[in-house]
Amino acid sequence: MFIEFESFENGVMQIEVLPQVTLETYGRLFEFPEIKLDEYTPIYHSIKLVYPLDLIELEYSLTEEVENQIKAKYYVEDNQIIIASLDITEFPDDWKKEMETSCFNWLDVLDGDHAIIGARADQIVDEDVYDEHFDFGSLYYIQRLDVHPNFRGEEIGRKLINHTFKYLLRNAQGIVFLIAKPMQSKLSESQLDFNSSSRLSRYYNRCGFKRVTKERSKSILMEVQVHKMKI
Repeated sequence: MFIEFESFENGVMQIEVLPQVTLETYGRLFEFPEIKLDEYTPIYHSIKLVYPLDLIELEYSLTEEVENQIKAKYYVEDNQIIIASLDITEFPDDWKKEMETSCFNWLDVLDGDHAIIGARADQIVDEDVYDEHFDFGSLYYIQRLDVHPNFRGEEIGRKLINHTFKYLLRNAQGIVFLIAKPMQSKLSESQLDFNSSSRLSRYYNRCGFKRVTKERSKSILMEVQVHKMKI
């Protein structure tokens, strides 16, 4: 993986980088059992693949001009280049049982995509789709996977998903869902987007996800049991 910038003294510089993975997890747990669904938020996991600008400074003269070049070409936040980001919501099954409600009722208060996931989760439980579903585990929903356009083509997103469930959310159990659909990158101001749901579904299939339905759609619901992810 490389980043590029132009130096007055050395011309175009191409630097090989070894990125770092960061994880932020947060949530709110209210008192049981008197709970309001619209106050009972999930656990949020924010995973980022980053490269600190300070590491460039250690080897190269990071002048204001060079720094501005980097900020113009890449997405910089908190003094680090954001190569990719992954946002996941988690809904522990123990919490749902304590609330004595369905997944749909719980997730529906968040947004329409969560409602779709919740309805499918209830179907899985009601119809015993899998021998093991959410018992002693969680429902995970990958809300967004975003890779900066300058770093695409190396399956960084797929590797970030695999790394997350293998090393960051260790001992995770349950089912992971996502909705493969076109979206605009938040890491770039360009209008490049993921414009093919079918192509996206094939991409996620390499992680072990399978389509829930075979119908043609701009939004494709996919799922995989955590222990069957290709990690």
